Amino acid sequence: MFEPRVAFVVGGEPIPKGRPRAKAGQRAFTPKRTADAEKRVAAAFRATYPGFAPLTGRLMVVATFYRSTRHRVDTDNLTKLPTDALNGLAYVDDEQIEEIHAKRIYGAGDRARTIIRIFERPDPAASEATEPEKE
Repeated sequence: MFEPRVAFVVGGEPIPKGRPRAKAGQRAFTPKRTADAEKRVAAAFRATYPGFAPLTGRLMVVATFYRSTRHRVDTDNLTKLPTDALNGLAYVDDEQIEEIHAKRIYGAGDRARTIIRIFERPDPAASEATEPEKE
């Protein structure tokens, strides 16, 4: 296995991505809890990787969510928050993510946290270009 290009920890309770809300006659907005959690992810990334140039290739994200309680949350909503928060920071666009592995672990107590690792995937076109032609 190869080493991650990015690996960092976000302290605190992992928060699932909240659905956009709308009030009558107004545009949809991101719930404050979600916006605050996305800022926390971005701040942890920036503290670990100041001046980082966003990755441009194909990516795999591995996320481990250590939750303090057994309150039910969907793992896909937990994953959506950090992948959105890292747009433009760790990678140009989350469309680059081709593979996601996520795990939710309960009982972390006061050690609740999220661990994010991002791996660059090899470009299959590049490996084909370096192989000698067969006769």
